[in-house]
Amino acid sequence: MAALRSAHRNHAINTEVSEYYLAEEIATTYTGMVIAVPQADWAIFTQATDSELTGILLNLASKVDLSKFKKHKRAPKKAPNPRNKFKGQPHVSTAKLLASTSTG
Repeated sequence: MAALRSAHRNHAINTEVSEYYLAEEIATTYTGMVIAVPQADWAIFTQATDSELTGILLNLASKVDLSKFKKHKRAPKKAPNPRNKFKGQPHVSTAKLLASTSTG
């Protein structure tokens, strides 16, 4: 997220980009990349210095299409329907109703 904020300074990353969709994309893409990309090609990430890794991440972040990871605003909750059945009547347990019908 920090790399995205740095690479896309004109976007409000925290309010516009969904971390959930971004993490899902990374997880699903990573699974395929582990199969398709040889182990030796991953060495660039393990052997890079901090500044080199920062540059790599910024380069990758600048190529991200943010429109694919938009947050979806939740609609306001609907008010519950007012209860009108049994209004003003106290609750009577089913066990008491069954007991009164069988004895009486």
